[in-house]
Order: sequence, then C-alpha cells, then structure tokens
Amino acid sequence: MRGSTACAGMGDEHRDDDAPERRRTDDYSSARIGAAAAFTLILVVLLVLDVAVPGYDVSPGTLLPLLGAILALLGLEASALWRGVR
Repeated sequence: MRGSTACAGMGDEHRDDDAPERRRTDDYSSARIGAAAAFTLILVVLLVLDVAVPGYDVSPGTLLPLLGAILALLGLEASALWRGVR
C-alpha cells in the first residue's frame, strides 16, 4: 500500500509476535510480588510471636536473611519498572 507505515516498520513497534515474552515478564513479576508478600507475612508473624510470647526470641540470623530476600525481590521488581520492562 502506498503511504502505509506497515511495511516501513514505523508506528507499530509493539507487534503481537512479542506477546508471549510480555506475558512471561508479567508472570515473573507476579511471582516476585507474591513471594515478597509471603516473606513479609512470615516476617510479621515472627515479629508478633517475638513480642507476644514471653520465651520466644527471634534471632537476627533469622530476620536479616528474610528481610534481605524481601528487599531483593522488590528491588528486582523496581528495576523492571524503571527499565520499562513491565
């Protein structure tokens, strides 16, 4: 077609052939957010137990890796948002 941008590759940079890649990125994003939420719930339960139960002590060796995992997962998600992957 004369005057069409379809053959020049202009205007439609997001074609349907990369749709599976975008769906996979969304799946990874959902998995990261879900894992961070689950780790956060575990962290909250441990902290509530530490405060509520008199003899229960949570060591920093338990809390710090858990907090590190949460921050790493959310950091990956933030990085994907900043790069425009998602």
